[in-house]
Amino acid sequence: MKTAYTNTHDEYAVLRESCGLLDYTDIGLVRVSGSGATDFLGQVATRGVEFLLEGQSMTALLLRSDGTLLSEVLVHCHAGHYLVEIWPAQASEATEHLLARGALAPDTTVQDVSAEYDVLAVEGPASFRIAQKYLPFPVASMGYRSFVTADHDGRPLTVSRTGVTGEYGYKFFAPAGAGEELRAEFTALGAVECGKDAVDVCRMEVRFASVEHEAADGRATASDLGLQWMIEPGKEPAGAADQPRRPVCWVGAEQMTDRPARGTALTASDAAVGVVTHAVWSPRLNRVIGTAQVDAAVAASGQEFALADGGTALRTISAPFLTATSLDVSLD
Repeated sequence: MKTAYTNTHDEYAVLRESCGLLDYTDIGLVRVSGSGATDFLGQVATRGVEFLLEGQSMTALLLRSDGTLLSEVLVHCHAGHYLVEIWPAQASEATEHLLARGALAPDTTVQDVSAEYDVLAVEGPASFRIAQKYLPFPVASMGYRSFVTADHDGRPLTVSRTGVTGEYGYKFFAPAGAGEELRAEFTALGAVECGKDAVDVCRMEVRFASVEHEAADGRATASDLGLQWMIEPGKEPAGAADQPRRPVCWVGAEQMTDRPARGTALTASDAAVGVVTHAVWSPRLNRVIGTAQVDAAVAASGQEFALADGGTALRTISAPFLTATSLDVSLD
């Protein structure tokens, strides 16, 4: 996924106000099949998949052997197999992780099938109008985290309602080689190409955790990102309950115009209390917003902190930072 096609501000506006086109060229796709597939995924992921029906999807986490967070994944239940979808930034390591575990799993076949698909997506409050043209039923009846495979020009095309920005969003899984034709159709229908930076801003605003940024050092746990709710009872890694710091969201003061770097220290009354984990500029809020890890004693909304390297103030708030435009847009 490109960083940007034009500029982040304009692409952000497209995602929040109309319909953006995302290219998932580097997405990871792993097919898990065999009579042991359900048990295998229940062992390697933080959630069991035994309740999934064909056409349903769910999110889960992959953890390293030391309990640190490797990736967030989407598991799609197809007839006869599961398709594990991995965000591009974690695709390489997570795919290797699944293949290595799969090689030891009985009655299970684990395959990297990323090269078999071209994956594109439309995101934004108007994206459902494009998705409707590829669905054999009313788009309003398509539930969140569901998918369907339909015929498109004689080839199978899988459409999933699995948006990533808080707005309506639909991914399209086309056979390899069919992506450029599909891209041309989307742009002809009004979709505008958008890059990863604009997506990152949208995700932060609705507080979708970014493993790519918030766990960039490879040492973060699910709790560090506030994702402990995605771990089923009994699947918690050792030491998960002993977390000296907690994640918080914050909004910078008006005079904060530059995004603080990951690792920038935070202070309260000149005492170090935590570090910034990620920050973006929000065009809609006209503020720098971000996340941080702070001492458990001060991990609450309404706390005033300062950047240690400049003294600029910030205030913690409850997530999300704003509500998505699509919440006020009918699918009819």
